[in-house]
Amino acid sequence: MAFQIGLPVLIIREKGVLADGVLEKGVIGTYMPEFDLDKPTTSYLTSKEWEQIIQKWEGHVSQVIEFKGNPPKLY
Repeated sequence: MAFQIGLPVLIIREKGVLADGVLEKGVIGTYMPEFDLDKPTTSYLTSKEWEQIIQKWEGHVSQVIEFKGNPPKLY
C-alpha cells in the first residue's frame, strides 16, 4: 500500500525465494537487493552495495518528511 501512494519502500529478498509478484525484478522500479542467509549478515550489511542502497532509500524518506507526509502521487 505504501508503494501505491508513493511512500518509500525498501524490499530485500532472500536468495532462493521465488521472485514473484512484488518480489519480481523490476516490478517496483528500483533495484532489489538479494542476500544469502548462509553467509554472515554482517558481511552484507557492511558492503558498499548495502551502503548505497540504504543511502538512496534514506534520501527518499527525507523527501517525504520534507513534504510533510505528502508523497508524490504515482497515479
